[in-house]
Amino acid sequence: MSSCKKSTFMQKIFLTLLCFIFLCTISFAQSCLPDGIGFTNQSEIDNFAINYPNCTCIEGSVDIFGKNMTSLAGLSQITQIKGDLRINYLSAPDFTGFDNLTRIGGHLSLFGNKSESTAGFGSLAHIDSYVRIIYNELNDLEGFTDLESIGQGLILRDNDNLTSLDGLDNVTTIHSAIWLCDNELLSDLSSLSGVIRNDKIKTVRIKNNPNLPVCEVAPICDFLNRGSGETIINNNAAGCNSEEELCCTFVSVTDQIFIYSDMDEFVDGAGITTKLEAPTFASDATCNNIVMEGYFRVIGTSCESDIEIEITDPAGNPIFMGNLFGTCNGSGSSHPVGALYSVRLPIPMAMNVEPGDWTVQFTDSNDQNSGAEYLVGFVSLVADCAYEVCEDDVEDRSEEVLIVEEVSIYPIPVNQQLNIDYYVEKTHLLTYEIYSTDGKAALRGEEFVVRGKNTFQVNVASLPAGQYYIRMDDSELIQTKPFVKM
Repeated sequence: MSSCKKSTFMQKIFLTLLCFIFLCTISFAQSCLPDGIGFTNQSEIDNFAINYPNCTCIEGSVDIFGKNMTSLAGLSQITQIKGDLRINYLSAPDFTGFDNLTRIGGHLSLFGNKSESTAGFGSLAHIDSYVRIIYNELNDLEGFTDLESIGQGLILRDNDNLTSLDGLDNVTTIHSAIWLCDNELLSDLSSLSGVIRNDKIKTVRIKNNPNLPVCEVAPICDFLNRGSGETIINNNAAGCNSEEELCCTFVSVTDQIFIYSDMDEFVDGAGITTKLEAPTFASDATCNNIVMEGYFRVIGTSCESDIEIEITDPAGNPIFMGNLFGTCNGSGSSHPVGALYSVRLPIPMAMNVEPGDWTVQFTDSNDQNSGAEYLVGFVSLVADCAYEVCEDDVEDRSEEVLIVEEVSIYPIPVNQQLNIDYYVEKTHLLTYEIYSTDGKAALRGEEFVVRGKNTFQVNVASLPAGQYYIRMDDSELIQTKPFVKM
């Protein structure tokens, strides 16, 4: 064989071998470790590049039990893991070594690691299954700066040093679940606001995060608005303890608030005091222009010239308000026994008071006879209050405005007691007059009516049989109804 032929033959062999090595290298780099790999000591991490020099895409899962590992730098050639990445009990300060990892085809699980930082995951853009971060010493998630999608759910539990989700700001997709539980210092979820692809979330659990007051972020609000799936929200800071507290657009509302108390108290003897505990103003309201409205009767043989009233505000400050009335109730055509009196007393010292219970105190300081006396009536504290409420609730409030139905009287025909159902939106002194068909007044009377439905009786037993009309006037509305007396 000539030297020329030998040379050509050797060139062919060399080229064939070169192609084979090239193809093998490509094949090996594209598909390595189909059964995955586990690391249990530092030397296995450090020797990975030597043992698998072209292994950048791992077909299986990667398990790291890192109790004695201080660095993951030996894994820096890995760009993709098609299975799961599970890292448990790592002693390294962070996850440097996965700096070139761009995708995890399964889930990412970080459990019981001493690492305080997620540095090292800066190139990771996609996690196709769950992210489980449980029992770690992480201070933040800022290493996940390039993360865009979580294919299944985000689960963060028992990470006692984690204060926020900063680092997840670029995540736009989370499917299946968001569970945030038992994270002692977690106080901010705002980094989840960009999660706009969230329509597949089926369960939300946010509980036992004592420093978390605000949970209104897009994926959670969108999930709640859809109204389906499992929801557990409790034991967080005030503001994030229930579905009702979440996902509101708060608007300022100024409204007139009424707090009512009925009274039917026995008064006998000079200086006897009765107390009336008024309900609490809205806890978040700033109230002013407070007045007391009272409607009272004195029943029994009585001639009171001085029944005093004193109001104590929620701070315990007594406010002396003077006399309820100073007229004789036992005789005289202008003040018949059982007449209804009303009083409206401003409370000038109670501007911008703190919310709480008001005490209304009555003192019979001028008892002029030994007979039994009863002070019966109704007290309301009325205030202009400003507070914040969910915008949706404002709409609901408008739909729930009291329907003032037409007055109803029964039975008809009537023999003795005429029942009257009367509807009003706020407290009023109602006067009524019964007159016959010829326009002559037959009966007059008064009642105090409160917001909502009121039912009271008028005794018509003394009226002759015939057709009558009852005319009712509450100072805002006059209504007339016919009835027949048997």
